[in-house]
Parts: sequence; C-alpha cells; structure tokens
Amino acid sequence: MKKLSAPAYRRARDFIHTHARPLERSLFAHEFEAGARAAVLDALGAYQNPDGGFGRALEPDLRLPDSSGIATLTGLDVLRDVAADADEPAVRRALEWVVAAYDPTLPGWACVPPSADAFAHAGHWSWALHRPGGPWPHMLVPGARLLAHLQHWRTLAPARLLASYTEAFRAHIETLDGAVGAHGLYYASSVDAPELREKLRDLAVRNVNRNPAEWTTYVNKPLRLAPLPDSAFAGVLAKEVAMNLDFEIDQQGSDGGWEPNWSWQGAYPAEWENARREIRGELTLSALRSLRAYGRIEGL
Repeated sequence: MKKLSAPAYRRARDFIHTHARPLERSLFAHEFEAGARAAVLDALGAYQNPDGGFGRALEPDLRLPDSSGIATLTGLDVLRDVAADADEPAVRRALEWVVAAYDPTLPGWACVPPSADAFAHAGHWSWALHRPGGPWPHMLVPGARLLAHLQHWRTLAPARLLASYTEAFRAHIETLDGAVGAHGLYYASSVDAPELREKLRDLAVRNVNRNPAEWTTYVNKPLRLAPLPDSAFAGVLAKEVAMNLDFEIDQQGSDGGWEPNWSWQGAYPAEWENARREIRGELTLSALRSLRAYGRIEGL
C-alpha cells in the first residue's frame, strides 16, 4: 500500500505553516499537533460578517465580502470540525443568518447573491448560474449541507423550516437519475435521511470517475465523494478511493503542497494568484486529512 513518506509529510506540514491562511494553519495545528481550538475560532471569526453569515473570501474562489450561502456553509463546516455546540456565539449567529436567508420560493438558499459579480470570482460563482431559475443545483449546493447543519444544531432551527425543506430535499433526491456533481452528492449524504441512503449510494457508484488520467481535471474524483473512512460512500467506493489515495500521493508538489485542478481561465489574473495560494492551503490540509484517516501517512 502506497503511503506518503515521513519527509513528504514534513514538506506538507511546512507548506501549510508557511503558505496557508491563518485558518488552515490553525486547523492543521489543532488536528495534527494538538493546537488550541480557540485559535481556529479566532481565525474563523475574521470571515464572519455582522449579519452572522460568512463571506470575506472564506471560499477563496469568491472574493465577495458579503455573506453568501457557500461561504456560510464553509464556516459552519469549520465549526463542526472543532465540535462547536449550539451555545457557541459563532454558531448561533451563523444559523440566524441561514434561517433569515431561507427563500421558500426556491425553496432553499442561493449559493451567492447578485453582488458576487461585482468582485473577483471563479466562473462557477457567477450570479447568472445561481439566480432563481438558473441552472445551479441549489437543492444540493448549498441546500443539502445547510440542511445537515440545521439538523446538527437542531435546537437553533425553526421546526417549520426544517420540516419544509427536509421534505423538499427528499422529493428532489427522488427525481435524480443522471449526472450529479460529487460535492452535491457528498453534501446530500450528510443529511439525516436514512430512507435516501440506498438511492444516494447508487448515484455515487454511477457518477464516480474511475479514470485516473482524468483526475487532473474537475471531475467526480472518489475522494470528493468519500474524503474520510466514515463518509457514507466509503464502503461502496473502497476500490476507487484506494486508487485515488495513490494518485493524491503522487500529486504532491515539490514544495509540499497540492495544486487545484481548476482555474479562473484567465479572468482576474492578479486575484486568481492570491486565490490559488489560499486554495493550495485548503487542498493540502484536505489531502493530509484524507491520507491520515485512511492510514496512508508513514508514522501517523
């Protein structure tokens, strides 16, 4: 079984400490080096707006300072990573934003507001894709993950909203029968809906990309569907995940970090370089999380 060598791990660690944002540095320190949880909360606080939502380029591909569905989803992910409970002020404020931003006519949440277009961003965060009636699968991204967060901190979720969107989400999943993005499927699998488990696993098996030659492009890589062994799809994608772990080990750069397999295709070149550096920190932390969890780092 291929493993990330101890020297390669040290290069990745040094890359994070040297090049990643304070948020990823504090997360790495907390998860790998027994660093303080408070440091993560302090770093995350820089991205939370007065309205409770997250923005300020927490999602590096979206340089929007305003709160958005995708950034608030990301902020809540971090809060769950550090086991923040419902009494944590950052959780309460973020969930208040989620409740206030809910649009029953969608139903759900848009990933980005119209103001996204006024700031540098990747093409996939353009308002044209996310406007009501647009092509973006908002029921899954951000909807499924925000629903999972509402379920997790249930005491902060209005019962009527929770019941209404859960029913809409279930109905949407039943309609899926074709190509579905990996992030959407992964988020959907995090929702507490046991009756959908078999349907979602079938979709994961049908939508995962099994060709390593294509994994340098933006496709449904196995680790996007099952980043950790306790992921809902890890069991049905065990062979594919093992191949992807081998692949990720080989993709580490000489400086210790991992590169994104997407770009802004020439748009906002200066801002893209800044975003790319931040994304590399995220990807390096993500790779180390998966490699460690699957037992693929020597000595860890």
